[in-house]
Amino acid sequence: MKLHNLLYIIIAASLTWGCANNKKEDKTLEEEIQDEIFDIKDILINTADNIIIPQLEDLKNSSEEILAAFSEFTANPSTEKLVNLKSSYKNGYLDWQYCSFINFGSNSSDYIASILNTFPVQTDNINSFQSNPDDNLEWDKYFGARGYPGLDYIFFEGDDEDIINRLKGPGKEYCTKNIELIKSYSTNNFNFWKNNESDYYKEFTTDDTKTKTSPFTNLVNAFCKDLEVLKNEQLKAPGGQEFYTFPLPLESEALYSSYSLDLFKAHLSSLERIYKGENLLGNNGTGFDDYLSFLGTKRDEDNLNELILSTFNKIEELANSLSGSINEAAANQKEIVDELYKNVKALVGYTKTDMTYAFGVNINYADPQDGD
Repeated sequence: MKLHNLLYIIIAASLTWGCANNKKEDKTLEEEIQDEIFDIKDILINTADNIIIPQLEDLKNSSEEILAAFSEFTANPSTEKLVNLKSSYKNGYLDWQYCSFINFGSNSSDYIASILNTFPVQTDNINSFQSNPDDNLEWDKYFGARGYPGLDYIFFEGDDEDIINRLKGPGKEYCTKNIELIKSYSTNNFNFWKNNESDYYKEFTTDDTKTKTSPFTNLVNAFCKDLEVLKNEQLKAPGGQEFYTFPLPLESEALYSSYSLDLFKAHLSSLERIYKGENLLGNNGTGFDDYLSFLGTKRDEDNLNELILSTFNKIEELANSLSGSINEAAANQKEIVDELYKNVKALVGYTKTDMTYAFGVNINYADPQDGD
């Protein structure tokens, strides 16, 4: 028998004998002992090296590809080059779904989502910018009028002739500045992690505390918050669940390209990989699932980790049975969309409530739509 196992048995027996009437204290002390055995730095190192940095690099590279495709288009506009531009845009938008949880670390990480993916898109503000091209797209007045949703409107609203004329005219300066903004934020955040700027990578991979602002607390909170984006922004409003009596199609992500279901699936895949600690190739590493398995946490009579994994599988199965965009699915496959939402909502509860309690981590963000 290994020494640390023997030590654990002796300490646990002592706790049971000496504190039989204080179950809350027993649980807290046992968790502290377990945490000494399970090294959460393994989760942090794996997440940084095999998830965060590679995905930020993909995002940086795809932003460069959008810029290259746009430059080729503007040099000699054509339908063929517009197709290539749209394809580069879609790849970049998908790459963003894998990075949307990284809302901690650098100064710009806190609000990168507001730059790259605030939706529904504010078309009036885009048109306003096109009349004032010397403005700065980062100004508050252009909130909701930049990033991928802005490109979605410019690249897809109307037929090809309309789009080409827009890109040759007032949309050209807007796209030039918007694509550069996407590229700048993507590159800066990749460099921040890759180059250990401000020693944050080192701190992230070595600090195993669970204080309010510790790396592990930040990671757990980022995961839970990002899962709520999947539930609320990507599904609830356009799908018409809960307090939305009817679907609100204009609230949809990627409204003009109709890529919303593709983006939802990519986001779902990203969240599942973070939970499992898998890299981009699907190779398994240390993740939240390993920690929960070690703790042996249950929800009622069910093993919590197995419950979370089975719910991920059910959500993936339901999402794959949908067709078209989220808007089209809400109109034509409402029963499946409602079932999908019910399972995503359950997953939020399993992770945001049960998992965080098991980990001993507090939720430190407020969700105005939170009804879980």
